[in-house]
Amino acid sequence: MTYFKDIQTGIRTTLKGLRLTLRHLRNATRRRTPEGIASENYFDLQNGLVTLQYPHEQLPIPDNGRYRLRNEIDDCIVCDKCAKVCPVDCITIDAIKATEEVGRASDGSPIRLYAAKFDIDMAKCCYCGLCTVVCPTECLTMDKKFDYSEFELGELTYHFSNLSPEQADEKRSLYEQFLREKEEAKAAQLAAKAAQQAQSVEPVAKPAASPVRPVFKPTAKPVAKTPPAEPANSEGSSIEHPLTDATPQEMHRIAQGE
Repeated sequence: MTYFKDIQTGIRTTLKGLRLTLRHLRNATRRRTPEGIASENYFDLQNGLVTLQYPHEQLPIPDNGRYRLRNEIDDCIVCDKCAKVCPVDCITIDAIKATEEVGRASDGSPIRLYAAKFDIDMAKCCYCGLCTVVCPTECLTMDKKFDYSEFELGELTYHFSNLSPEQADEKRSLYEQFLREKEEAKAAQLAAKAAQQAQSVEPVAKPAASPVRPVFKPTAKPVAKTPPAEPANSEGSSIEHPLTDATPQEMHRIAQGE
């Protein structure tokens, strides 16, 4: 008798499962409204078709989602905070010093550096959002673009600089000219001061100098040279152009007005 009871239980559970499947199939003939998880009715929608015809149809994307990075370069003060806090070094910035204030951001912050290069490599990005948190002008944000796959890995590097290579070289030459004029003015001021002191002081006869015997000076042992450390992120241009391009430490000081 146990054998026949097991057969009866198997048939009954099979019919119950088929009845449940047919009920879901009948309810799926009508279309369910596509609503995102931020909707209040998201968990109340139990029946209906849920498949979307992507990319023609897309679910709503939440505003606080972490997707592709975007920078409004006109509001960027080139402080290099985002590049410093990035745990994977996906942000690279080349800053050129300016002779005067370049402009103002939308929140009124002064801009004192040119961004010759502002690259974000989304292939490295871990979507932590730390760079958007430390940005003082909130120019670095994450937009709602999430389907930006490419065939070439290099195309995932986005360039946000508003200066062409020719314009960057022009800004560097202008700053070099500013430094030369500043040094010439300083040298002329020192020469005038020295001439004025020479006129006010009478010449005094100096005694004949006796021959000086050479003095033995012991020398220290040569120190073994250590290999140069690998340059930090956003430091490459300051090594190539030390006079005009700011180091990561200088970016922060200049952006803060120091």
